[in-house]
Amino acid sequence: MKRNNKRDIPGFPWEGKFTTKTEIDKYFSNDDGIQCLLCGRLLGTLQNHLELVHGVSHDEYRERYGLPWRKGLVSRAFSKRRSIALTNRIKNGTFKPMPGYKVDVEKFRAGLRKPDQPYLTKIKAKNSKSMGKQNVKYRPKDFDKVLSVMRKQKITLREACKMLKLPGSSTVLEYAKLNPGFRKKLLDTYHGLPYAVQARANMYSPQFYRDLKKLKKKGLPETEIAKALGISYNTVRRRLKRIA
Repeated sequence: MKRNNKRDIPGFPWEGKFTTKTEIDKYFSNDDGIQCLLCGRLLGTLQNHLELVHGVSHDEYRERYGLPWRKGLVSRAFSKRRSIALTNRIKNGTFKPMPGYKVDVEKFRAGLRKPDQPYLTKIKAKNSKSMGKQNVKYRPKDFDKVLSVMRKQKITLREACKMLKLPGSSTVLEYAKLNPGFRKKLLDTYHGLPYAVQARANMYSPQFYRDLKKLKKKGLPETEIAKALGISYNTVRRRLKRIA
């Protein structure tokens, strides 16, 4: 779609790209409106403007300027007014989800899989570096030792981390987020533990669900299933509801 050049302001379209969170926060902080970086106009929202005037989608605009994928392209004042209006509609019982709500949810989930924007890449790198400094007193062998204790003692991660001078459970989980190989070893460790331990940690293996389905298919009552798997009756009930 052809752009409306009559409304352009000198210096636009902007050819830069946001690379820090500070720059992005400043862009969205104007109470008077949000500026279109393609033509320079100050608007309450860019929702229809981008497609009608410039012929670009919201995601194309976000990708070009390094903006967050899931942040609305609206001014702070506009967002506040809309939030108040929605809150009042919910209180009054007049709020009804739009017909396309489920589709919007799918788009939202798809947004989670988009490549990181430059500002987010910097934040993750900084967090990773900070996490590395926090774990400087721990080595890979220390985290592997946690898994070894779990397997030998047949206990959960939290229980294992309370023993000796092992890293805390939150530290181990953060380490697992940054190291896919260790994360897989942690899951494999949990999946190899007795079902009672898996239940305490709420970390059930695929084999657990296969055995649960098999016993249920045999027609055994839930109390007998619990006894056979070594877990509580309430756990059986909750897990069966999950696979129903």
